Amino acid sequence: MLLLALLLQAAPAEPPALLPPLHGGPQYMTCPVGGEQFAAWQPSMYSTYGERPDGRPYSYLHFPFPLPECPSNKLIAFDTFSKAETQKLDGLITTAEYKRLIEADTTYYRAYWLATALGRPKPQALGLLLSAIWQVSPGELAGEGDNKGDPRLGPYQDTFISEVRALDATIAAKDKIWLQARAANAARQMRQFGKAERLRRQAEETLARTDEKRGWDIYLSKLRDVIKRGDASLEPLDMIPQQEVASSCIRLNTLNAFDRAICGEPEIAAKIAELRKMQAKRRDAKK
Repeated sequence: MLLLALLLQAAPAEPPALLPPLHGGPQYMTCPVGGEQFAAWQPSMYSTYGERPDGRPYSYLHFPFPLPECPSNKLIAFDTFSKAETQKLDGLITTAEYKRLIEADTTYYRAYWLATALGRPKPQALGLLLSAIWQVSPGELAGEGDNKGDPRLGPYQDTFISEVRALDATIAAKDKIWLQARAANAARQMRQFGKAERLRRQAEETLARTDEKRGWDIYLSKLRDVIKRGDASLEPLDMIPQQEVASSCIRLNTLNAFDRAICGEPEIAAKIAELRKMQAKRRDAKK
């Protein structure tokens, strides 16, 4: 997986590596610039069960995973780096722009900025930017910036959409598909439904040029319906895993006619009742 590949770093010989807990834990590593040794969280064993329309997985772990950050110089060690890249990073992290990013932006946005400055492939850089969007999006398992009113969300989405629209012909179709699909969803969430549908159609055109559908044909078909009804929600009930629908029905403050119909289906209604009983038992146990 791309996220796991981005997080892997070689541990130094000294001090000895720590054994992580079942799903992840601290591991010693060396900062690529300056050689500082520190412990950073590394994933080990975990599972997911589907994803939101913006791509963030559903799991018992927080996504996106934390990125290693050198304690002193605040370099985001999002990957391994060549000697030439390391030399360039040494200069980048001392710039006024990077120092501003430390104060104002998330770790994944800084990783996106560094990847872009290093000339890394667009899909890798934009994958980091997409994770930055997850960081500032609301949700039960959000990371830093878990705030429905986070002012960085709109600018991050705008940047992602603009970058995707500017992709050139050198980007492989398999990468362009998921980038265009996620950009269409970002525009939908921003209530830019016309732009969202144009991006969605571009993704369909790209998909038609490859035999590797990988489920994107289903995603784009569902996204068409969500855009058509003007749904800008983070988790449209017809685009999330079935096991998440009942809990989403409970979390939603208001339900439109479409949501009420889904939440009122006998199977979903029974699951809602079951979840509410479980929640009541937990509250009683805490008293």
